[in-house]
Amino acid sequence: MKKMLVLLLMLALAAVPALAEEPLTPAAGEAVAVDLDGDGAGESVSWAYAPGDYDDVVTLTVTAADGASCEYATGIVWNEVVDIVDLDGDGQWEILVSGDVMSDDYCAWCLRWDGEALYEVLFPDSGRMDATDGYYLTGYGQITAISGNAVTLSGSQDVLGTWFGARTFALGPHDRFEFDDDGLWVRDIEEFDDGLWEYGALTVAVPLAYADLNGNPAGTLQPGDKIVIVASDKQDIAQFITPDGTEGVLAISPNYEKGWGLLVDGVSEDECFEYVPYAD
Repeated sequence: MKKMLVLLLMLALAAVPALAEEPLTPAAGEAVAVDLDGDGAGESVSWAYAPGDYDDVVTLTVTAADGASCEYATGIVWNEVVDIVDLDGDGQWEILVSGDVMSDDYCAWCLRWDGEALYEVLFPDSGRMDATDGYYLTGYGQITAISGNAVTLSGSQDVLGTWFGARTFALGPHDRFEFDDDGLWVRDIEEFDDGLWEYGALTVAVPLAYADLNGNPAGTLQPGDKIVIVASDKQDIAQFITPDGTEGVLAISPNYEKGWGLLVDGVSEDECFEYVPYAD
């Protein structure tokens, strides 16, 4: 009987995925030893920032056990972040690097080592456009959190103004990430300061009906009311908050006739608000 219990326990433990290791966060110029592909032969990983007039880059260097090395260059200008982590606990480590590639335009790379070169793990489209379609070599946004097999990216979104919105991506099969959240870009809470209500809020210009967070009719915003968009799916809904803490949802849709921007309950956003603070 004891042998049977031990066997069952061993089988149960074998079915549990391995826990991911803690991320390694090397400083620029620091080399760390890690078995990137889990083959038993360790590699050395380092990175460096090379400023220039037009070609600022963060370059990753992997040196194999036999001394052969491989470089991978990104277009990051500043705010670089580099983590090396086995996201899904499969013994193969991922190199995560993200940063600002232009003026507040952040990108993220997830790279794997195949024994000879680094290759990209794909991200689903999460850019500033209204639609999401396909997979890309980079994710749009800065990596702001790593949890289990998931990473959070925060990047500029254009929904009734430009603001930083975050979504979560989980590493799945086929060397690619998938969205791993409720489908909403959520505004960076660090943006919520006194200046936001003065410079980033929307001032309502016409009466706007809104729903509660469950989708039920809840009331009407009046001209002069101020709101801040806090989350959106970029297609159908935009969640907001008022200075007194009232939360609600506006019905939005892409403005196909104009070719850009949004309609709020069928009306152009430019007519609904005194000014819509989009960034170039």
